[in-house]
Amino acid sequence: MTDTTSQSVEYSWMAKGREAVEKGDVDTALQWYEKVHDPDAADESEARNMLIEANALLSKKHLMEALDHFEEALVMGTTVQRRQALEGIGKIGNVKSNLGELTAHLEKGLRSLGAPIESLGLATLVGENLVLITGEAAAKLTPKLSRGAKILRLPQHLLDQELPFEAEKCIPYSDENDVIYILAVAEELKLAPELPQKTP
Repeated sequence: MTDTTSQSVEYSWMAKGREAVEKGDVDTALQWYEKVHDPDAADESEARNMLIEANALLSKKHLMEALDHFEEALVMGTTVQRRQALEGIGKIGNVKSNLGELTAHLEKGLRSLGAPIESLGLATLVGENLVLITGEAAAKLTPKLSRGAKILRLPQHLLDQELPFEAEKCIPYSDENDVIYILAVAEELKLAPELPQKTP
């Protein structure tokens, strides 16, 4: 029989850990997360799959989805897997700790363009480390900026949300280089000619 009280405590610790991650307080987050473990839910194979998926999501800078998977691995993993999950959670916390400064830099750069970014096919979202980009805007970019893995599909948690405009892709950011890239995209879109209208 599952001990519902114990399970409730586990989720409370996880909730406190997640709250600290969102604030970028890595040390506090890890103190709470280290307490989270459910021996009855142990599943080394599934924990391995969760870690693989979590790291793939983290490489895309899809932080919320990566955190979900690291938490799953933390609950059911071995000692080594739990340590790997904590390391991943720490990386997310470090990104979150710098996000306010990065976002301020990004928004300042976008304002300096002197044009509403929505008119360029871009939009920022409060609390998200990404910039939305329309398909039409992405099609205007030169190969220098459109190549590579900077422009990605939307993270799962945004698919059902109401967005400023219809968009299937975004440009996530987690460091200064990402911000520089987004500002270069915005500058190029500002100077780009209008695409010819498709005939019906």
